[in-house]
Amino acid sequence: MPETPGNGGQPTERHETLDAEQRVPTEQDLDTLSRQLGRPVRDVVEIGARCVCGNPLVATTAPRLSSGIPFPTTFYLSHPVITSAVSRLEAAGLMAEMSERLEGDEQLAAAYRAAHEDYLAARDAIGARTGVGEVPEIAGVSAGGMPSRVKCLHVLVGHSLAAGPGVNPLGDEAIAGIAEWWTADRCYCGGAWPTTGEAPNRDRSRHVKTQEQQDVEAKKRDRAEARRRRAEQEQEDSGAE
Repeated sequence: MPETPGNGGQPTERHETLDAEQRVPTEQDLDTLSRQLGRPVRDVVEIGARCVCGNPLVATTAPRLSSGIPFPTTFYLSHPVITSAVSRLEAAGLMAEMSERLEGDEQLAAAYRAAHEDYLAARDAIGARTGVGEVPEIAGVSAGGMPSRVKCLHVLVGHSLAAGPGVNPLGDEAIAGIAEWWTADRCYCGGAWPTTGEAPNRDRSRHVKTQEQQDVEAKKRDRAEARRRRAEQEQEDSGAE
């Protein structure tokens, strides 16, 4: 299913946080996300932010995947134009610079800690309203390096887009820093991802690989246990003779 077409880069009104109805992902949204990411989306429970044309910018992922794996990255930046632009900032060394500033600027550090708390609260609320519930394994753990350092600008930008300006100071700074390539008041969807043919249907993400590896290891353990039991039984049978 093709996504809502872009508006050719024409300016429209600025992105705002979404209401409850706008957050609900449609089948079209999920198709678009799969095309944006180049893999089938998994466990998307909401849309965190949308382009001015309506396409997803941020996928809100369940705090526990359907495979059972805890997933702390709630707001997953999906739009290829934004992800590419943020990668340029990372490559330029901005994360190290931000981490250094956090050590010397107490006001910034306090605002960043507040962003960490907002992330946790938002994830808990998403888990509650989508029926996923609490995930004790990641309690107190947010993402992106919060609350003390910066290790992924994509996470911080995703949080800023979902939460709105003024919540995550470094995410807001990164959004300002990519203004040469993306701004919230324009649509950049045209040509940003394939829109024809079947959407990706084979997931090779690291989380799926992790689950597959766990399954393989479990099968190995089962086979080893079966061999051990057979060996013990053979010894018992031999002794009985």
